[in-house]
Amino acid sequence: MQILILSGSRNPEGRTGQAINAIRRGVANAGGNTESFFLPELSLECCRQCESDGWGVCRQEGRCIIEDDFSSLVDKIKSSDVVVFASPVYFADLSESMRVFLDRFRRYVLIQQPSLPRVFRLLDYALRVAEVAVPHPLA
Repeated sequence: MQILILSGSRNPEGRTGQAINAIRRGVANAGGNTESFFLPELSLECCRQCESDGWGVCRQEGRCIIEDDFSSLVDKIKSSDVVVFASPVYFADLSESMRVFLDRFRRYVLIQQPSLPRVFRLLDYALRVAEVAVPHPLA
């Protein structure tokens, strides 16, 4: 089993990093393989919303015009059996790097990839449950 771990943490040794290391050890003990990426260390730009409707080439052609590390991560997701999104919680929200990645990823998933929307719906559900479980401190 191939497991991809995407971390939005800036600190590989922090609590999120410790959780990732625990996952990696457990997967290795079970005979699986993991690969981890720390999003803040990669080149990931914010979505540019290329067209006036807030979409862009992603909607018509299934690709993003931004040349950064996003496409290679999407390829890794496609070839993985499981994807773990690990993010510290800052003010009841995702880290900036995880938010940037997921904003672009949702556009890709919703328009072009019939096999991935289920994954995104599960992620969206998990985020909504987390928002209910941990209300925003300013709400």
